[in-house]
Amino acid sequence: MRHKGLIILAAAIVAASCNPQRWLPEGQTWIRRIELTEGAQVRSDDKYLELIQIQTNTNVMGSYPYVALYQRGARKPNTRRGRWLQNIGEAPALLDTSKVAETVMQLERKLRQEGYFFAKVGHEVVQGPRGTTLKFDLQRGKATRLGTVVPEVYAPAIEDQMTTLRMGSLLVPGMRLSRDMLESERKRIADFLKEHGFFTIGPEAVGFDLDTLGHPYRADGYWLIHNWVRDGEFGPQELPHKPWYFGRVTVADSLNYGLNARGIRRLHLLESGDLYRASTVTQSQEWLRRLDAYQNQQWRLSPRGDSLDAELVLKPAPRVGLLWETEGTNTSGIYGLQTAIEVRDRNPFGGLEALSGKVAGGLGVAVGDTSSLFRTYFLELGVQLEVPDLIGLPKVRRNQARSSANFTLGRQYRREFDRLAVSGELHYHWEAPNRMTWDLKPLYATYVDLRGIDSTFYAALASKSGFQDILILGPRMSLKRPTLSEGRWSRRSEWSFETSGILTDLGMLATKSARDQPFTLANVPYAHYLRAEADYRWRFRGRQRREGAMRVQAGYLHALANSPGLPPFERAFYAGGSNDLRSWINFRIGPGALPKAVFDTAGILGSGSIKLLGQAEWRFPIAGSTFGAVFLDAGNVWLTSANAATAQWDLLDNPELREAVSFNLLRMPRQTALGMGFGLRYDFDFFIARADWGLQVYDPRRLATGDAWWRPSEGIRRSALQIAIGLPF
Repeated sequence: MRHKGLIILAAAIVAASCNPQRWLPEGQTWIRRIELTEGAQVRSDDKYLELIQIQTNTNVMGSYPYVALYQRGARKPNTRRGRWLQNIGEAPALLDTSKVAETVMQLERKLRQEGYFFAKVGHEVVQGPRGTTLKFDLQRGKATRLGTVVPEVYAPAIEDQMTTLRMGSLLVPGMRLSRDMLESERKRIADFLKEHGFFTIGPEAVGFDLDTLGHPYRADGYWLIHNWVRDGEFGPQELPHKPWYFGRVTVADSLNYGLNARGIRRLHLLESGDLYRASTVTQSQEWLRRLDAYQNQQWRLSPRGDSLDAELVLKPAPRVGLLWETEGTNTSGIYGLQTAIEVRDRNPFGGLEALSGKVAGGLGVAVGDTSSLFRTYFLELGVQLEVPDLIGLPKVRRNQARSSANFTLGRQYRREFDRLAVSGELHYHWEAPNRMTWDLKPLYATYVDLRGIDSTFYAALASKSGFQDILILGPRMSLKRPTLSEGRWSRRSEWSFETSGILTDLGMLATKSARDQPFTLANVPYAHYLRAEADYRWRFRGRQRREGAMRVQAGYLHALANSPGLPPFERAFYAGGSNDLRSWINFRIGPGALPKAVFDTAGILGSGSIKLLGQAEWRFPIAGSTFGAVFLDAGNVWLTSANAATAQWDLLDNPELREAVSFNLLRMPRQTALGMGFGLRYDFDFFIARADWGLQVYDPRRLATGDAWWRPSEGIRRSALQIAIGLPF
């Protein structure tokens, strides 16, 4: 009976929020829907819809819960609860005749800008049983089109460019006249000339004079370029435009910046004697903006005689900087805190280098484990030297170009194992002309020294190659496509590729006999694999600080001959954690449908060579800087059949268990974990603190026991709490 009463109450609340008009005072009209039509056709063009001054309320499956919350709070607006409800809710969208009139005016103006000089916009209010529909009808009329448009130029230097300039004209006789088209043509002309040395020309110097007198649906005329006006001895003086060449190129007070000849060269200065080009100046400015040694940089361009002087003014950043960061962790049932301190010296050797040292560490504790209070800790030391160009390629200029040499030494200790890792790499970073960001590590090496391991834990590992002394040798590369926005939607993507042991193995095969067991270097086996990963993300910006986000991730790791079973644990895929399947702590799910009993008794850290993940999240404000989120996560990691067959793990001798952990398209749906939950975020402006609680709706670890689906009687026992910094995706 209690559950039945709750269902009836929830249904009553939903019904009450279906038609907010019932709650409004007499005389007010609630707008449920707004339509934009043209004749009998409904239009959905954003360029028109964004001009509508009245917005409808958020619709959730035919109901309006945010309006219901607001109206309930409006009953007692002077109470704390009432103000809170109004803050998280939405005020009902009311009919406002002044906003309707303003919308009509804005739509007519937009149509005139598109060449429909005699357009009209009508509107209609249609009452209905579930609210009012407001309709705007576009009546364009006949469009005004371009006739003959010819140039009128009085500068001989520009006349020499006319043939090339007119070839790319956007103005075609007969096309519909529009303001956007004229603005685009004005910008095209100015950009073309500024790219050919005409420093004194901007879009404002290009004007159009069009005539429709006597023929209202045809526009004839000309475009012209106004002369350059500068202050002379006897007042303003008009001068014809001409190409400009750089004369003196200097760095203001360069001796005070502590730069040597290499540092000056790395500033990517403009070249004396070169023709002025706007793109060259912009690109130089962009390069300078990326330099860590300066807070601000600016080119001062000034005509002097027949040449253009360029002076670079720089504002140095503080020589030494200190960065501190900390965050909570939740790894395989161990809750902890980790922190890092980085000291950065900018321009230590006068060549715009950056030298930094980093110390990081963390402690963890397992709740309910009294055998050892601190079950885990890690320490890491790192040194990095970074320069603002591509080492070995000094003539290759790329935006954001930088190279770095890195060295790290770290130790990870848990009750189950103790490992030491030493890494070194050469890292290239640059941005391509299409804004794609590239990260290339042509030289990368890591040595993992296993100093101790619990025998029981080791016997439970399917990925033993990661828990032994091992070398990882090979290049890595990643590509990031920048965020692209289209209306309310934005998207970004990232790909990564890496290998290990390919060249090393070819050398070994050329110098040694057949492989009876894994080859070694200095008695240490080297990892041998190929790895690829892709990550796609979308974001939808809603109204009133609401937004939706989605993510799809896939990865594949292929073990080669010198790495039987799985490649190193560090490069395998895992599921769970604060940015992954949030209903599970990391390393506590997968591969595939590995039974939960194995996790509970063997202490395994779950990982795999195939990963699929999908996530969706809706974010909304609660109060002030506090936001909420509801999310849905689905995915898992798997082994390949070859991994399972060659893994050094006695449990996988069982055919049923081997099938449970191996990837198969037919088995994938019932081996995919499903979690959903609720999160809280607090925005501190410079970072976001986050807590996500996730319920294990479908747990493939429980397939063997027949209770994979969550049941209400289980309550919150099948859930996980994740604490983190920053948004998950």
